[in-house]
This record gives sequence, C-alpha cells and structure tokens, in this order.
Amino acid sequence: MIVPYTLPLDLLEVFQGSFSLIFAIISIFVGLRILFKYFEYKRRELILVGISWIGIASPWIPDSINFIMILGFSSILTEEAYLIIGNVFMPLFIICWLIVITDFLYKARQKLILILCLIWTVIFEIIFFTLLFIDSTLVGTFLGPFHVEFGDFITFTLLFTIVILLISGLLFARESLKSEDKEIKLKGKFLIVAFLSFTIGAILDSSISLIPITVVITRLILISSSIEFYIGFILPKWVKRFLIKGLERQ
Repeated sequence: MIVPYTLPLDLLEVFQGSFSLIFAIISIFVGLRILFKYFEYKRRELILVGISWIGIASPWIPDSINFIMILGFSSILTEEAYLIIGNVFMPLFIICWLIVITDFLYKARQKLILILCLIWTVIFEIIFFTLLFIDSTLVGTFLGPFHVEFGDFITFTLLFTIVILLISGLLFARESLKSEDKEIKLKGKFLIVAFLSFTIGAILDSSISLIPITVVITRLILISSSIEFYIGFILPKWVKRFLIKGLERQ
C-alpha cells in the first residue's frame, strides 16, 4: 500500500499537498458537523448529507495522505492505492446525495433514479477494477506524488459526477429560494454559491496548467465551497444574526 519516497518537494508540490490537505480537513470537518446534527434533530438526511460532502473531497484525499506521509515517513501511497482511495467510493457518495435530493424533490421517481444510479455504480466499479488490473495507466498516469493525468474513463466519470452534483444541488437550492422564510431563502443562496464554487474549483483544478498561484486559487475556491455549503445547510447562529439583521435593515 505504500512505497518509499525520498525526493525533495518543490514549491508546486508543497502547495498541491498542503492545500489538498486543508481542503480535505475542512470538508471532513463540515461533513462531520452536519452528520452529528442528526443526534440533535433526528433527521436521516443529515447523516446522508454529511457523508456526501465528505465524499466529494475524496479525489483530494490521496494527495493529503501522500503529503503527510512524505513529511512524516518519507513514503507515499502506491499508485493502485492512490487511485482506489480517490475514485472507487465516489459513486457511493453520490447515491447518498441522490437519496436526499429525491426525498425532497422527486419522491415519486426516487426508486427509478436510485436504481439507475446503482446500475451506474456497479458498471463503474467493474470497469475501474478491470482497467486497474490490466494496466493502472489506463486509469491514471502519475507525473508526481500529487499530479495524476487520468484516463478518459475516469475523466468522463468525474465530469459526469460534477454535473450531477451541480444540477441536483441547484435544483435543491432553488426550492429554498421559493420560501417566504428569510432563513430558508438565505440558506438557498449559500447553497447555490457553494455548488457553483465547487464546480468551478473542481473543473479548474483538473483542466488548467498548475503553477503555485493557480493551485492556491483553485483550492481556495474549493475550500470556500465547503464553508458556503456548511452555512447553507446548517446556517450557524452567528451567520443568521449578522446577515438576516442586515437584510432587515435594507
């Protein structure tokens, strides 16, 4: 699962590893905060949403692990372990998210949507492990401990996942904007910004040339999406007091 790595990190790699770690930590913290709200409100969707948000950070978790392991143990994940951790669980997190969405918006079509998603998940896992077994470079080619050029199959799957998250997230947020309740409307606005931020950050992170400044910008956009999502879903009391009072004064 791990191999030695003794090469010094250059500035780009330091930024890639450290900002991936920051994004992963914040996303896991946000997901757990939402998940643990279940014990206060006893609502199933809190568990599913918490798990889902942790899951969308999974492509950046291998980088985070590698960064910690290089600094602490002079080793990194094997290519196979890196690819499995970063990709294989993503469809399962999407299923959790779609359960929540269909609970609220498309209850009558929930079974069909989830069956189709489950079929897609099974197909993805079969193809993924088949390609990994035949030749790991068919899944992704490693250019460094934090830089992988994914094959067409993974690239398509990641883009498809981002599109699903964006469309479903915006539909979910749109319903909040229809409410007369100022708090619910405010949540909807933050959720829209969160899903747009994540989409922009994820696409930029995988499509533009990475230099230190672009790494910082793209990861800051991703980090902001986690914070915006937390505010939009939970609306902490300090945010509520500050923003809603501001709106009332206008």
